[in-house]
Amino acid sequence: MRRFLILALTAGISLPVVACSPKKQTSLESVVVETLISASESWNGDSYSYPRGKAEMKLEKITAQPGFKTPLHLHPQPGIIYVQKGTLYCETSDGQSLTVVAGESFASSQDTAHYCQNIGDEEMVVFSTSAGSKGKKTTVPTQ
Repeated sequence: MRRFLILALTAGISLPVVACSPKKQTSLESVVVETLISASESWNGDSYSYPRGKAEMKLEKITAQPGFKTPLHLHPQPGIIYVQKGTLYCETSDGQSLTVVAGESFASSQDTAHYCQNIGDEEMVVFSTSAGSKGKKTTVPTQ
């Protein structure tokens, strides 16, 4: 009986160890994690801070036709933009500008008035993420 107990304990310890061995993780070998952007301030130098309130993460897909231009606005929270298709042009009220093409990303401005537009001749698709507060707008018009 004692031998059976020792065998059972040994199996109980060794089986989980074998199950966690690197050879069993082959499904993860084909996964590549690539950080596209990591930022503590925006493309134009705005320092990031999080608004007060219950935290809310948001991911938005924005599709805009050639010539589309936003009104002057600002974002009261940090965010990241990824351009999937087209060409995005942004300009701040003090004249700083940024042009981003498909496959590129940037840290969006915070609390700086700006506008953005599709300056290409094709539909533009942009993904926008933000870390704000529940119930508060992510885009605030300034005019």
